[in-house]
Amino acid sequence: MEKVKNSDFKNLCIGFGVIILYLVASSLSYDFISFFGINFDNLNYILKCIYMISYEAILTLIIIYIYRKNFIPNLKDFKKNFKSYVDNYIKYWFLMLGLMIFSNLIITKFTTSAVAENQEAIIDLLNSFPVYTIIITVFIAPFLEELVFRLSIRKIFAKTDFIFILFSGLLFGSMHVVGSFSSLTDLLFIIPYSIPGFIFAYVYTKTNNICIPIGLHMLHNGVMMILQILLIFLT
Repeated sequence: MEKVKNSDFKNLCIGFGVIILYLVASSLSYDFISFFGINFDNLNYILKCIYMISYEAILTLIIIYIYRKNFIPNLKDFKKNFKSYVDNYIKYWFLMLGLMIFSNLIITKFTTSAVAENQEAIIDLLNSFPVYTIIITVFIAPFLEELVFRLSIRKIFAKTDFIFILFSGLLFGSMHVVGSFSSLTDLLFIIPYSIPGFIFAYVYTKTNNICIPIGLHMLHNGVMMILQILLIFLT
């Protein structure tokens, strides 16, 4: 019993620690380079992209290393049972997409914004730094965000599926909206942004394999990025 309590406390500390690491590192992403006497704004386009991609990739690798005892076995299981996981869980992506579209349609009735401020920021970033945005959004963010918002929070709420799913989804949605909203009605966009968080968390509770929500996250971001690029070319 004592060993179980010690293990629970250790997981709790690791979960909180990784979340704090993510929040601090994210807030310092543009300032970190100044510690070496380099002004980010003075870098040219290519160097800015290289720096930002490297920073996010290193942060992701650090968190993967922290969770290596979870991640490596999960990855092996995912590769071994890939077809089965796709057959059983791809339907949750379609469900998520339908719920997001429906909630966005409802929200636009109550706000003058057609899309969330966060989405507009992504569009601006895609126009300014297309290579960086595609690599980060499609390949790095799914790993980083699932390790933080799913695996870390699961460490904290290991025994309560409902609270884990609820808290994981709401925190995920809030992080995508709170930092960029311009009016109180924009906070309504927490709902569609939380839906993927709820779905990814639910799938994680069903599979106990973090690679499944990572895969669904990559699929979702990849499809959204392709659609966004098409819109840019067509308008």
